[in-house]
Amino acid sequence: MSATSQEYLTIGEIAALLAIDVQTLRYYDSIGLLVPASRDTQSGYRLYRFDQIYRAVSIRYLRRLGYSIKQIRHYLDSRTLDNTLQQLTEQSQRLKQQWNELMGIDCAIQRKLAFIKQQLPLVDIGEVTVKTFGDRYYLDIGLEENLYGSDVFYFYPTLVFNRGKEKHFGAYLFAADRIQNTQILAGGQFLCAYHRGAYEAIHESVAHIREHAKEWQLADWEVCFNILDQFVEWDTNKFITEIQIPILRSEAHNLVQ
Repeated sequence: MSATSQEYLTIGEIAALLAIDVQTLRYYDSIGLLVPASRDTQSGYRLYRFDQIYRAVSIRYLRRLGYSIKQIRHYLDSRTLDNTLQQLTEQSQRLKQQWNELMGIDCAIQRKLAFIKQQLPLVDIGEVTVKTFGDRYYLDIGLEENLYGSDVFYFYPTLVFNRGKEKHFGAYLFAADRIQNTQILAGGQFLCAYHRGAYEAIHESVAHIREHAKEWQLADWEVCFNILDQFVEWDTNKFITEIQIPILRSEAHNLVQ
């Protein structure tokens, strides 16, 4: 078959005009979305009529708008002014919703980064101190079996309430993240120290703190804030967790180190 360059375009020419991969055009051909008008009888090359570029441009445009292949096929097969306006309006609403969700995730990530950067300079392994906190807020995640399926686990600093062998997980919220169903970690004085290493050994650090703070009456539970965890460090020996034990009553003004 012969054709002039004004009548037909090769797959390479279409790809260059639209700034897309040749492989993408081959895929569109394979699923019947953009089928070449013919093939060169000698080389077997795909040949597209020049007017097919309008369909190709429409496909590229719709992909940029976030349409799926199925949606694009429906769009192209039902193009009327009314249908087009309705579909574009619906897609605009979907994109705005996705944008809001992504911005929410980005804000959570930025706050988690800020939390790590804020806390790391304060870490002093081996030091036990008394800190005073106001009310703090968190989202309740529950038991460990609920942890990994919770979105907030991945985007917010994790805190763990330990009472003996019982563990209860939460996601620490910053002031700007106050939303419905938040739980309150009541303010007060806490006996605090840092644990470096795997979570499985944290009970040893807790026991050490309690053993060396007999002049304080402490709660029978502690809350642990993950500062460096599996999301930012692969080596469990480098994990850093802050242990905070509520002080119920003190019999000394100063902690004896």
